[in-house]
Amino acid sequence: MPETFFRRLAFLLPVIVLGGYVFSAFAEEPQGVPPLRVVYFTPSDRTPPPDRQERLGRVMRHIQEFYRKGMEDNGHGPKTFALEWETPEKLRLYDVQGKNTMRDYPKGSLFAVHDEVRRALRLKGINMDEEYVLVLGAFVEWKEDIALDFAPNFGGGNIFAGFGFAGDDNLVDADLLSSEEPGGFHYAEGPISLGMHNTIRIGTIAHELGHAFGLPHDSEQDKDTLGISIMGKGQYNYGKALRGESPDAFLTKAATLRLSVCRAFDPDFAPPSGRLEIDQLDASFQDGKLIVDMKVRAETMPLGVIAYNDNLLIPGDYDAKTWLAVSENLGEFRLKIGELDRVSYEMRLAFIAPGGVVEFPVRYSNISGTPTVQDFSDALVREYCNARLDRKAWDKVAELIEAQIAKVPNNRTWVRKLKYLETVKNPPAPFEPDKVAEDVKMIDLTYAKALEERVGWYEPSRGILRSFGFIEVDGTFFDSGIYAHANSLYSFSLGKQWSDFSFKYGIQDPHPGTVVFVVRGDGKEIFRSKTVNAGEIHYKKLDVSGVDKLELITEDAGNGNHNDWGLWLDPHLSR
Repeated sequence: MPETFFRRLAFLLPVIVLGGYVFSAFAEEPQGVPPLRVVYFTPSDRTPPPDRQERLGRVMRHIQEFYRKGMEDNGHGPKTFALEWETPEKLRLYDVQGKNTMRDYPKGSLFAVHDEVRRALRLKGINMDEEYVLVLGAFVEWKEDIALDFAPNFGGGNIFAGFGFAGDDNLVDADLLSSEEPGGFHYAEGPISLGMHNTIRIGTIAHELGHAFGLPHDSEQDKDTLGISIMGKGQYNYGKALRGESPDAFLTKAATLRLSVCRAFDPDFAPPSGRLEIDQLDASFQDGKLIVDMKVRAETMPLGVIAYNDNLLIPGDYDAKTWLAVSENLGEFRLKIGELDRVSYEMRLAFIAPGGVVEFPVRYSNISGTPTVQDFSDALVREYCNARLDRKAWDKVAELIEAQIAKVPNNRTWVRKLKYLETVKNPPAPFEPDKVAEDVKMIDLTYAKALEERVGWYEPSRGILRSFGFIEVDGTFFDSGIYAHANSLYSFSLGKQWSDFSFKYGIQDPHPGTVVFVVRGDGKEIFRSKTVNAGEIHYKKLDVSGVDKLELITEDAGNGNHNDWGLWLDPHLSR
């Protein structure tokens, strides 16, 4: 890891009260952690506010103290992120002048801003991929008493590096959080107090910064005491208690556990050594609660595991409730999940270890009022199979599948997978479609010899995804199929001997790509699909009478080929 740590001067100044938090105003910055780089981005038609360093210095100190207090309240000590200062009162800002006007940076223009900031920081010797960067932008335009907000608020990152973006205007100041005077504005609420204006603005900065540090959304609430999670809707409650408008915002136990291993908070941060292996993932339903038992192996054992239990009927993940468990025995964890509605859920398990976070999703249903507990052990075996379906792991995969069949003998999918493992171990010999005996009326192109084959990522693969597992689309297992990550081409010689080509097509779970499937006969396009999204399975039958050369092509749908794991499923020729 490149050296990016900075040491800063300590300033011995009086203790003051800022926004309800008591702390040394210009105390020594946290030592041994990389400082947050704060960028001020100004579109070409805007002028950066002259007071931005002092004003935003007060804002960032307030947020810095908010995080410190949250960490300490949850038992992690007075840890927080570090800032850079030009003077005790002036926050160091990296000014970047945008190439476009403010209105040419619409809400969805985040990546345009990101790329401009990346280039500007590179000239200063700063690599955004190895830093935590917060961009505050002059993206708010006041027209009389109405504020028009063009800021593409966003945050994303992990325990090593991250990027956040939020808007700024000349009324954003932590000193105004307690103000009940009029003068603020919000697009949904209209005129609001200066205090509420800053609650929303500063709360948004704190929220997006949390995403930059790798925090996901969570919906934890304790309105009578703590308030509302800053990573839920708490950005709209930040500092409300100063005006007697509680509940306020707070950092959850789940958030602070993740931050405790984040490089921006941990002076002892070091990249993890070795892998984390989940050996057991079982669930049961007891006394109205979903009990999840886990066993893991790792050189660096997790400090705990967090479950984000997300109601799939509610769009987005702001509603995800968090549940925590620490190790009962070395590497063993038990979660007790309550507050279950009769809906389908996705539970995102996050194992938090020094230097690393391993995440594992499980989808299950509670529509009947009894959770489908089998989905948990199924998910673990499926994940193992999909990550380890190679020659070295065949016996282990067979053992795990046999254990699943023993638990649920009528699970036809696992029975089919176990049987198909024999085909994986001993695939049929390649054959040439144009030389198949005339009495054979149907063939599967999965193992047919191709004239040419190439894929957009990794390598051509038949029947399985080599080293990546079984072929599955929308949870459906296929024992016949051709891997065709866009942009790809497979061509076959038919010798004008076949009359029909039938096939299904889709995208390998769980990759959220978009793919277009194309079939050509002797250079002429005879089929082109609409854009295919993840979770879709389509069927087509084509007349290939008189075709000598058949070409199967996938394209990237015009938006790049990231995650475009296309699949030709059950591809059969008949006559």
